[in-house]
Amino acid sequence: MKTQFRLGMVLLASCLVAALLVSLPVAQTSVAAAPPLSGAIFTTNANGTRVNQNHFNDKCEVYLDGGPGPNAPQWAAGLPDGDYYFQVTDPSGRKLLSTDPVVNRQFHVGGGIITGLSGLGNHNTGTDVDYGGATIQLCPYLDTPNPGGVYKVWVTRIEDFVGNPNNVDSSCGHGCLHGFIPAASKTDNWKVDATPSQCLRVEKFIDHLSDGGPFNASEGDFFFTGWPINIYGPLGDQINGTIFTPTEVCNLEPGTYRVVEGQNPLGNFFVTGNYVDGVALSNPDVEILVRIRRGDTVHVVTFENTW
Repeated sequence: MKTQFRLGMVLLASCLVAALLVSLPVAQTSVAAAPPLSGAIFTTNANGTRVNQNHFNDKCEVYLDGGPGPNAPQWAAGLPDGDYYFQVTDPSGRKLLSTDPVVNRQFHVGGGIITGLSGLGNHNTGTDVDYGGATIQLCPYLDTPNPGGVYKVWVTRIEDFVGNPNNVDSSCGHGCLHGFIPAASKTDNWKVDATPSQCLRVEKFIDHLSDGGPFNASEGDFFFTGWPINIYGPLGDQINGTIFTPTEVCNLEPGTYRVVEGQNPLGNFFVTGNYVDGVALSNPDVEILVRIRRGDTVHVVTFENTW
């Protein structure tokens, strides 16, 4: 009788354990467990030519290319077809250097090669001379804190991104950097041999309260991507034609530069504030004068508008 009692208790305990295991919630998959990304990317110049040892003289010379290298068949090392995001960081990946929202850094791959931008961004593009695919300029991004001048670009499928692509940065927890999961991304490093000097960075934000104050996201202010800007040099010559915010031009000669807003793509507007290097200017206008001296690094020009 005692033996039967013990057997019954063992069977009852086994059933309880089994029921408990079935009722336990299934653990969520860690972001680090995302499937790996096949294919390859590399940094290049606008026409897709490999750059010796990935060394560049100017950070805005750097373009993203994907798929095969020179003399390889088009399908070799191609990324899977679909849409992707990219970001620029320091070599460790901890410091995000890209300055525009993630959705502005979106591109499409078809037939194993990049076919062009597919998001809201206005990054300049070139054409790979080997396959006719698109190359994508990685600027705008900040200078790397790495003392050797080294940068890293990341590429991930949009379905593997963790966070809100309408933001510049996304906090995504352990095993994830700014929304990019290392195991589900492709990366490439490059070095800028000479830190760009005498640069103008131009940005635009919408002043939601029309009060002319500094940028304040809590008040509804937001940076505007794609506003036309014209920059004129000391001799009156236009620099790089019409360009679009946010943008940066470097290696400028000393002198006074005229930075002028183009027409609002969305209709009428008026200026509520101007800033140079974070300092508010009096009498806001559609035109800002900036004095560049030899040895300067980056002057940040900000237009503040409302409509």
